[in-house]
Amino acid sequence: MAADVRRFLATAVLLAVIETVPAQAQGGPSFDCAKASNAIDRAICKDKDLAEADREMVTLYSMLLGRLSGPAKEALQKSQVQWIANRNRGCTSSDADLMTRCLTTRYENRIADLKASGTGIYPFVEEQTIAKKGKAGKVSYSIDISYPRFAGKTADFSVINRIYADNAAKGARESTPPADAGVDREQEWSAEGGYSLYRPGPDAITVSSGFWAYTGGAHGYGSITCTLIDLRTGKVVPPSAVFVAGDRWLTQLVTMVAADLKKQFVENPGFDDALEPAKLAKTLREGGHYCWQAGKLQIYFNQYEVGPYSSGPYTVDIPYAKLKPLLREAGPINQ
Repeated sequence: MAADVRRFLATAVLLAVIETVPAQAQGGPSFDCAKASNAIDRAICKDKDLAEADREMVTLYSMLLGRLSGPAKEALQKSQVQWIANRNRGCTSSDADLMTRCLTTRYENRIADLKASGTGIYPFVEEQTIAKKGKAGKVSYSIDISYPRFAGKTADFSVINRIYADNAAKGARESTPPADAGVDREQEWSAEGGYSLYRPGPDAITVSSGFWAYTGGAHGYGSITCTLIDLRTGKVVPPSAVFVAGDRWLTQLVTMVAADLKKQFVENPGFDDALEPAKLAKTLREGGHYCWQAGKLQIYFNQYEVGPYSSGPYTVDIPYAKLKPLLREAGPINQ
């Protein structure tokens, strides 16, 4: 792993200092595939989408690294080294499809993180992990959970950091089989958790946290929850603090979301009763659905919330231009 880290950092410094062949012309990842020394590198070299993601990630990292200095630069370098280590440990699998899926998710999240970190003041968001494997009776288990830790000095982030750490620990604990799991046949349990960052304004960050686990039964379970954090206060911002006072925003949002979901239900049937104004309004009061991003609000509904498990999650995207009359002036969302 140390050689991989040194090679990566050397590549990043080179990209930041000199002009190289344009990424699109390279065709491969950021490193020389002829020197690929492990299964992770070889998997990236074999998949054009992963190769492209690797190039994009290195470019974003290099651009951000070149803009920073002092503690901010050191924090970014530390987080990148940790990300590589976590990627190599978490995505090791004898199943090529599982490895590709793991790498794809890792790169998507890291690219989103670097894009968010490159907008406004660097927030010093550090990746923390819980990773372990083992066996209890006839149950083999694998846990790979990543969660964010805000280490910046702009505010007191102790409360939100404790929430993320506690949630990760709970997910790991509930996905670890007891010594006597009471299982009479071989099973494989697994838990995966990760997060992405989005920057809807210079003083706010959205953390999109995802968790999926299989602990026996017919199928796995999981969810995505989004949290808007004010970097000036270190506190969670609920929807009611983003929109204008009163419930006018909720009434109009219910209308917009219901219309969009009705169109989606034509090809991907959901629960019609979930679109009843009173039920949808109750759902939309819950802040975890609001994934505030650059230029748009994405409202995310997990499985079972507005449709059956087989239909998967639903998303509704609303551009800020359409929401502008409903957003607070001088609020955390960049209009």
